[in-house]
Amino acid sequence: MKEGKLKLDEARLICSEYADLVGQPFCGEYRNLGNIEAVVISPYGKLEKFYFLKQYQIFKDATSALAFYNGEDYDVVLIGHDSLQQPVCRDLSAHLAFYISNPDLRIALD
Repeated sequence: MKEGKLKLDEARLICSEYADLVGQPFCGEYRNLGNIEAVVISPYGKLEKFYFLKQYQIFKDATSALAFYNGEDYDVVLIGHDSLQQPVCRDLSAHLAFYISNPDLRIALD
């Protein structure tokens, strides 16, 4: 997977490639969040991601949540909910890095 800033078409392709993560557990420090609910396109910057997540909380839809963004740099994130049912997101790249560095987790998920 390409790391760093993505163009919209690249982000769409990556979302479709990793759609099978939906229903799988989060890993690493996010494992207490349960399962991944969505693989979605988000803005690239931290502040924009924060605002995107707030919009996602309102609209419960990634496309609507992304409507505010008019930048050119995107990322792919995993969406879930915490114990208070607040939406949370984790960068796909961080999830994959943890998953790859912990082979025992792969065996447990297979």
